[in-house]
Amino acid sequence: MRTVKVNPSYHVPACPGARTGNKQVMHRQRLAILSFLGCLLLGVCGCSVESSRSVHVRTIYVEEAVGAPSPDLAQFADVIHDTSVRVFMSRGYVAAVEPTEADAFLRPVWLARPSAAGMPGGRATLRLTLVDRDGRQLHAVDLVADVPSGFLTKERLADLVRTKLGTLRL
Repeated sequence: MRTVKVNPSYHVPACPGARTGNKQVMHRQRLAILSFLGCLLLGVCGCSVESSRSVHVRTIYVEEAVGAPSPDLAQFADVIHDTSVRVFMSRGYVAAVEPTEADAFLRPVWLARPSAAGMPGGRATLRLTLVDRDGRQLHAVDLVADVPSGFLTKERLADLVRTKLGTLRL
């Protein structure tokens, strides 16, 4: 009788869908790699779906300061406006004459805290906010933070505007 030589390392699966040991290992590695690549793709797609568009700012309209709690602080509106315009122009931006021409708007707002017991005057904060045409905030800085209104002078306020807006990056 003739016998067929069988290679002992070769194993025929018991049923058509079964895999040999080597094929099972390769199948698991393939699934692991595909799962990893799928998760990586989902992560990358999730990051790139909603990206904020960059805003190109060339012209800036400087608005008048609003909300001054006292006439002493209201007199600083011209200093804030003129110094801001000069700083932006020295940095290469165009100062828009009309709001319709501007790419962005600088809004100075006074925030006042009423006088407390034992303190003669209230405290004030001056916040400069730069927003684009769509109303998105590009930059905000507190020029003066919780300072008694009697300590402010035109020269000090002009220096603060030059300092804070001079470091602005758009």
